[in-house]
Amino acid sequence: MSETQALYVLLAPTGQLTGNGQLRETIRERRKRNGDDVAFWYLSPELVQKFNLPGTGVEAVVANELTAINWLKMRFGGESCSIQLDVDQLHEHASSLPPAPTNRDLSVQ
Repeated sequence: MSETQALYVLLAPTGQLTGNGQLRETIRERRKRNGDDVAFWYLSPELVQKFNLPGTGVEAVVANELTAINWLKMRFGGESCSIQLDVDQLHEHASSLPPAPTNRDLSVQ
């Protein structure tokens, strides 16, 4: 049986949370410290739609700790809210790390 619970969400335009790779490192470190089943997930724009979160062209982070979402909001910006989500579905579909940052060529021509 699926378990739905109140979780906290940070929503931001696509790339605002993942553009520089720091969110990827944050999630990796949190999982290293607390295990792979820690209640902390990244949702791509496709997963935002799958989970019926508000907005289009947005990415999200979901956590069970408001302090984690508040810290990310101060760091990256975005809008936060609380919502009921199925934790089993999050574990099944949103356990991947955010995408790696795109490296830009900064060489001078």
